Amino acid sequence: AWRESRQAGAVLMLAAWAVSVALSAGCASAQAGQPPQLFDLHHLQTGFAAYQTVLPGSFTAPGRAEIVTIDGSTHEPLDLCIFQVGAESVSPVFAATTNTPAAMGDTVNINGRDCLVLPTHRALVVFDMKSGSERDVLPLPPYLPLRWPKGRVARVDIVRDLNADGRDDLVMPSADGFWIYLQGSDSSFSTARKIGPPEPHRDLVKHGDAGTYGASGLNPENIPWYMGRIHQLDYDRDGLVDLAFWNDDHFHLFRQEAGGTFADHPESFSTGVDFDFDGAYSLAFQFGGKGLASWMLGWGPRLEYTMLHGFRDLNNDEVSDLITVTFAGRRAIGLDGRFNIYFGRPIPSGTAFPSSPNTVANSPGPASGLAWGYATQHYIDIDGDGATDLGLASVKTTLGGMWRALAGKSVTIDVALYRMHDGEFSEAPDVFKRVRTPFSPFSRRGVLFPTVLVGDVNGDGRTDLLTGARWNRLSVFLGTAAPQLLQDDPLHIAVELPSNEFNAMLADLNDDGSEDVIFHYPASDDGNRVTALLSRNDGS
Repeated sequence: AWRESRQAGAVLMLAAWAVSVALSAGCASAQAGQPPQLFDLHHLQTGFAAYQTVLPGSFTAPGRAEIVTIDGSTHEPLDLCIFQVGAESVSPVFAATTNTPAAMGDTVNINGRDCLVLPTHRALVVFDMKSGSERDVLPLPPYLPLRWPKGRVARVDIVRDLNADGRDDLVMPSADGFWIYLQGSDSSFSTARKIGPPEPHRDLVKHGDAGTYGASGLNPENIPWYMGRIHQLDYDRDGLVDLAFWNDDHFHLFRQEAGGTFADHPESFSTGVDFDFDGAYSLAFQFGGKGLASWMLGWGPRLEYTMLHGFRDLNNDEVSDLITVTFAGRRAIGLDGRFNIYFGRPIPSGTAFPSSPNTVANSPGPASGLAWGYATQHYIDIDGDGATDLGLASVKTTLGGMWRALAGKSVTIDVALYRMHDGEFSEAPDVFKRVRTPFSPFSRRGVLFPTVLVGDVNGDGRTDLLTGARWNRLSVFLGTAAPQLLQDDPLHIAVELPSNEFNAMLADLNDDGSEDVIFHYPASDDGNRVTALLSRNDGS
């Protein structure tokens, strides 16, 4: 009876949302008035749940533009709803509930259709939204502590194509290694397998924490830290992607074998490139004894650390390159950053790298935020020439920038784009943009954190830059040919921005080759809302 009442509640919820969405979609159409060549705007009312998570995907059929909302509370099951986004309207098409006690969520593509992945302490639950049922319950051999407030489902990234076979695989990190599930050609997942060495910082205490990192469990902050330790490269250049893990003073290499599996036992290799730690997150463990004066004001000796950032074929020669980041300065939250690129070269036993970088790129501002999320780096192809370029963004955490944020509720992000040209990056960025929200100390709306998104929103194969520095406007700098790379004059879209940049995302909702924009406005007096900006993909 309880289950039937929950199903009845889901049907009523779906009917109520159908009315509200129909009204809001009509309103969006009437208010659009936007540059017709870019987006169709759709506004969704998505209920009044205290905690809501939004995930894009194609859940009912391949290529369908859909959004799933996950509603949680401290004492109820999770309520799920699919909203289908069309060129003219938005409609809720499915509602369900699940008793899965999930604290996090992601999407995995299976046979062209997306399913939810809901990690629990003891399993990865793959939930099929089309049927409203659990498709797979993949056991986790150990008990994994997930540290996240009850009722909230955080959006995380635990899906990878580990063997580059075009199918999504699942990864669950732990302090002892990584549990992986490979998706086969029949759409089934392999049994859990642990791979990789233990977390190197598991017995250390992160700045601001009371206990050790290994005992602190998994949360939305540290899952990207764990996942960053998985390195993919074709080390032996046999056309198959291998997995590499840094282990103290050498790499463990798991070669890919026939059928997409990985070797049972790792081989060792070294690179001859000097670095101190694996991953920018390691910075969080270097300041345990530092006081506020050192952390904020830089009272103390100058610091310098070099971190492994990963492998990537940047110069498009089909050989993996190695990237490190060097952090230097006195203030822990204001360290400068330099990306060092070491081009790989083939040798009989695998891939070798020079002892000195072939080219470098400097962060536009403090780079230590790579560890905490207030600096980001993206690999992009800015001009569509096939080479891999760098996009860097950094919150201004100088003393002046911090004063503006505290006193004037104004935050500044510096954005730099470096184009790979003739095998090197230029000393200065090819494109530099400063995104700053207004200085408004008396605003009742709180702090507006700038929105910065990078992707191809018009389908022309070039990278576009989307910035938001006003509550009611999104600016789009469309990509253009080198050497200019971005148009000088942006197109302005009249749309409400979310106050938190984590509620803004790009996703190719309808699989048309161009990215769409999704803004989520969580619980307010008007309930939860979503705005979807669906690209018209005209290539202009």
